[in-house]
Amino acid sequence: MSKVAERFEEIEEALRELEKLTSMDERSFLASRTARYSIVQIVEASADLGILILQIEGDSARSYREIFKKLALRGIISVGTSEVIARPASLRNMVIHRYWEVDDLRIYREARSGGLEAIRSFAREVKVYLSEKG
Repeated sequence: MSKVAERFEEIEEALRELEKLTSMDERSFLASRTARYSIVQIVEASADLGILILQIEGDSARSYREIFKKLALRGIISVGTSEVIARPASLRNMVIHRYWEVDDLRIYREARSGGLEAIRSFAREVKVYLSEKG
């Protein structure tokens, strides 16, 4: 399996887990604590995809936010997707570096109100780009 296919599989796996978790009521979700790991997995796999694509384009980035911004500037993903996918990137940094400040209820609510769809949009837009690149 190629690196690109592996990253897409990681994103899909984490999305399935988040969908399962966000189908729970708030109390059950808050008791679970595995959503944090899924977010880290999604952001890192998405960033890895972005890095691979930027390399194809002869470019690079120094941060997660910059990866998504450059993908949008190159027309690979939409500006809206770039802005929305950057939010979990910031959350990932908080989960890793300041985990005690993470608001799990906020994760739950954002995931249910469009966060999961934003990740799906990112994956779709990248797949379109890759299919056109051939």
